[in-house]
Amino acid sequence: MSRPLPVVALLVLLDAIAGCAAPLPALPPPPYPGETRARMLRLVLGEWQEWGGRVLDARTTPISDDDAGPIAEHDPAAFSKVLAYWSAVGWEAEIARNRRAFTLGTPTACTPGELTSGGRAALWGCQPWSAAFLSFVLRATGVDAADFPPAAAHWEYVDALVRASDRWGPRAPFRAHEVAHQAPTPGDIVCADRSRAPLPSLAGLRAEAGRARPMHCDIVVATAPGEVTVVGGNVAQAVTAVRHATDDQGRLLRTQRPWFVVFENRMGRLADPAR
Repeated sequence: MSRPLPVVALLVLLDAIAGCAAPLPALPPPPYPGETRARMLRLVLGEWQEWGGRVLDARTTPISDDDAGPIAEHDPAAFSKVLAYWSAVGWEAEIARNRRAFTLGTPTACTPGELTSGGRAALWGCQPWSAAFLSFVLRATGVDAADFPPAAAHWEYVDALVRASDRWGPRAPFRAHEVAHQAPTPGDIVCADRSRAPLPSLAGLRAEAGRARPMHCDIVVATAPGEVTVVGGNVAQAVTAVRHATDDQGRLLRTQRPWFVVFENRMGRLADPAR
């Protein structure tokens, strides 16, 4: 579960440049094969296993950022893992200061402002890295940045995926759906709002396109009657699997988290837009 970005200046900067989003490519996305989708799932499950393979159940217990498991972000064994995630989004400053803290044995690289705003006084605990984790998985999968732009904040790539979905429809690698209309399946990306006034729907997001907003997104790895299992980064200080409740048709319930979009993974189906 990602924390809201504690650096106000960063959010202000991102908000200011939101109106300058890169234009969509002139050509539709390439027809990614089904193997790309399978590779994505292998990668996310591999990362999860390297963090200890922990599974939490949001249906019975609220998920806490402080509920650390056997491997946490500040552990020496996790240093290179989180470094790889930040490398995927090119945030060299975050890498440099945590590398320095790790080398010198300093407990934290956080500023007083970050600690006041929710950061943890631990290695990699100053900034939420859940969006960087998702970006790492998609880049390592082989999805081009034009189709999934790596970002340090979820709202940036969410906005881009919605625009691409609206432009290309079923030809988009990830097609945006209202949570109430789409049962997620393995390989899909699901996102929830973490603000004090959560978005009620995907339509609400479209109405404020380009606005910075705290979010958290996960990759769906399994489904079963009444539940969906997702894997995300920066959840309980690790890459963690969480079970969430669904209705009898497999659609996510907003009773536990304010889900607002299901990005249907179309890889393997792009050659046949009717599917």
